[in-house]
This record gives sequence, C-alpha cells and structure tokens, in this order.
Amino acid sequence: MSIQTETNPIYISAADAVANAKNAQAAQAVGNATTDRGTLITKSNTEFDKNSFLKILSAQLSNLDPTQNQDSSAYVAQMAQFASMEQMANLNTTMSDSAYQQMLGKKVILNEKDDAGAYVEGNVTKVEKKSGVNYLTVNINGKEEEVDVKNVIGAVQTTDTNTIANSRAALNSDFLAASALAADKKNVVIAEVDSAGKTTLVKGIVSGAYIDTVSSAVTKIKVDVLDADGKTTTKTYNYGDIVRAGDLTAEEMNVTLPTTTTTAATTTTATSTSTGA
Repeated sequence: MSIQTETNPIYISAADAVANAKNAQAAQAVGNATTDRGTLITKSNTEFDKNSFLKILSAQLSNLDPTQNQDSSAYVAQMAQFASMEQMANLNTTMSDSAYQQMLGKKVILNEKDDAGAYVEGNVTKVEKKSGVNYLTVNINGKEEEVDVKNVIGAVQTTDTNTIANSRAALNSDFLAASALAADKKNVVIAEVDSAGKTTLVKGIVSGAYIDTVSSAVTKIKVDVLDADGKTTTKTYNYGDIVRAGDLTAEEMNVTLPTTTTTAATTTTATSTSTGA
C-alpha cells in the first residue's frame, strides 16, 4: 500500500496580504524592486560618514566595563577626530553645493541613453536641494525633467547665451543711435588712425548708418567729409570711433585730442672729497 503525500501551499493572512500590497505600491512609486511577498529591496549604504563614526563611538561608550579603568585621553582624542571629520564633511558639502550651482545654464550629459544608444544631454535650468540631496532641472528636447546630480556624468562646453544676448542688445543700441544721427544729418568728429599709428580727427556730417556682419558684428556710419579742394567725399567709419556727435557748433567741432608728453629727468651726482691730515 503506497502512501501519497501532498504539499499544501503556503497561505498568508489577510493583514499580511494588505501590507505586502502597500509595500509593492510604495516600491513602484519610488522605482524600487520588491520580493515575492512585497518586501522592499533597499540598497545598502556602505558610505562611512560622521554619523557612522558617532554610532561606533556611542556603541563603544555603551559597552564599557565598569570594573576596568578607562583612559579618558582616548575619548578626548576620539571626540577631536569626530569634530575634525564633521568639519571636513561640512566643507565637502559646501564645495559640492557650490559646484552644483555652477552647472546652472550649462549643458550636461546624463547617465542614461536614448533610443539611438547615445547619452542624453540637456541644459540645466534650475538647481535645487531637497532633503540634503541636490537635484537639477534639465531641459531635454524642450521638456524639463528633475535629475539627481549623481546621474550627471559630464558636461559640454557651450556658448554663453547671455553674452550673445548682451552683444546683440549693444549692437542694436549703437545702430539706433547711428541711424538717428544720420536721419538728422548731425555733425560728427571721428578719430581716424592711419597705418603708421597716427591719430587724426575727421570732421563731417553723418549721412547714413548700417550694420556690418562680414568680419564681425559692428555698426558703421557714412560721413560726408570735405577734402582740401572743397569737394565732399563720403567715407565709412566705425560707430565706436566717434569722438563727438550731435548739434555741434563750429567751436565744438574744433576738438583736440590730449597729447602725452614725456619729461626726461636729469640726475646730477655730486662727489665730495675728504682730505685727511
């Protein structure tokens, strides 16, 4: 006669089932894995920080043998080490926070890949610290995502958009001012430097203005100048070469540039002769 055995399945109580379901939902919300019973699988923290040192010191103090004499100097040295470690940790935190703040406006490379297998890149638009952890708001293809700084694996050098914007604003401002001078045919005095490095003043009337972007973005002005024969010649100068411009009188047009004079100093040395008897 054979005896047949059957293994009964493992049953859990209703309360355990509810708890496991809650654990699974919580793990799914934060992206952590769970066991078959819904227990959270957490990553062990192997970092040794000031809190770990304090726990070791507390365990040592709580397990003292009252029958043995204790060396008080050893505890003083340990407390000094703890204070030094705390200061170093605070300094490291301050320097790290400062480095993260410097990422603002930069393009960073994240430790994740797109469908093509390339690392994801984006511009940092915000740096924020939450519960002791630094997070970056990164604009990725027009969509902003919050990323832990630990996921940043590199940075890409980019052109400072603020510098470009300021340069364009200055160029537009110069062009508007030059256009106003040309529209009213204002008098102008230009400082012209020849090939020998000599500066001469050119007087005339502003007749036009335009922006030149061939070599570099700069505002140009057209000036009607009278030559030695009394004929009018139109010449082009940079807007930045203007010395004076506007409703200038004949006296105000006769401006002179300051000259630098060098004075040579002569040193006279007197020699005295001593006579000994």
